[in-house]
Amino acid sequence: MIDLLPSDWQVICRRVTDLALPIFRIPFNTRLRSEIISSLLEIETAKYYKETGHNIKNATTDQEPDLFFLDSNTPLEIKVTKSKKNIKWMGNKISKRESQFVLIVWDDVVPDLYNAEKGLKFYATTMHLTPSDWSSDEYSYHASFLSFKDIESKHRVDLVGSKTVMSEYR
Repeated sequence: MIDLLPSDWQVICRRVTDLALPIFRIPFNTRLRSEIISSLLEIETAKYYKETGHNIKNATTDQEPDLFFLDSNTPLEIKVTKSKKNIKWMGNKISKRESQFVLIVWDDVVPDLYNAEKGLKFYATTMHLTPSDWSSDEYSYHASFLSFKDIESKHRVDLVGSKTVMSEYR
């Protein structure tokens, strides 16, 4: 497993927020916003770890891991979902590979009476997953799913926030 530190992921989430907020002035739907956040997380994670001296390869196709740490020969998959009552990450067949994963939940920080600024909030956790951790296809959609209930009892390391209190970035 790669030693991922909470301090690293706080910087990455800050960078993603700084990039996403101007884009989100356009009222994109939730699905597109989630895809944008996912892409930004992959890009900023690779950029951050390269800046800190890691030798990393970004995926160029869906058949490759999102990031690959070349010095340790370790793949890293990043899965992102919008916060909702039943947290669930979705992945394709490649997601069922054995790998270290960073599972991320994001949500909007809604301006209120005390703070008029918009923002994003994140919960990120990391763990090692195997193909058996992913559920089979649901409905007619060709994807695998992983719910928070599926990982609740697994050994994981929270990197940013917690399931009940997400870290806010404005």
